[in-house]
Amino acid sequence: MNKNAQIITALQQKGGAGKSTMISCLAAVMAEDGARVVIIDTDQQKSCMEWAEERELPNLDVVSHLSEDTLFDLVEKLEKSYDVILIDTAGYDSRMATYAIQISNLLLIPSGGSKKDIKGAARTWLHANNLTKRNKEAPEIKIVIWKVKKGTNVLAHAKNSLIESELPVLPTIVPALIGFDVISWNGGLPEGSARAAVNEFVASLQIEGHLKYYVKGAA
Repeated sequence: MNKNAQIITALQQKGGAGKSTMISCLAAVMAEDGARVVIIDTDQQKSCMEWAEERELPNLDVVSHLSEDTLFDLVEKLEKSYDVILIDTAGYDSRMATYAIQISNLLLIPSGGSKKDIKGAARTWLHANNLTKRNKEAPEIKIVIWKVKKGTNVLAHAKNSLIESELPVLPTIVPALIGFDVISWNGGLPEGSARAAVNEFVASLQIEGHLKYYVKGAA
């Protein structure tokens, strides 16, 4: 595994944290930049599949996959044809999520600003870290503060809680913007300030060296 494509998984214990939106936006930006990208949608709600059906994007494919026992086989097949494989999970406590965690290079944990969101992110990080800390090449794990209103006490509490817990947090905060809701209807990437927020999110991952496609491209 992981010989050709980078494998990125989004997971969170708490539902509604924005995993599918994060995966869709990241995939679309990287595909727009020329990477060959595929999303494996393992969630029965099929949010990524529905998003992709609204608008066809060059260099980007989405496949629905609900069989836990054949995830490894599917990834091994796809990694020969794509630069990036992104996996959208339904949660973190299923066998599917466990398998995805074990084969990924990068794990992204979106978190809102509520106490439940932050606790869910912390538990998700602990679960993923415990599963992978003895791997020869343990994945990077980043918590992303996702869709939280900037300049609020909620955001300040969330940031302080994560920092005090010494959890790995991406510096960039993705604010709550209506553009993220619009893409569930229109597909593609959001427009205006939401698109700028996505660009900043991807740039932050790139600057910290988490996206192998850009590293290869720079070389």
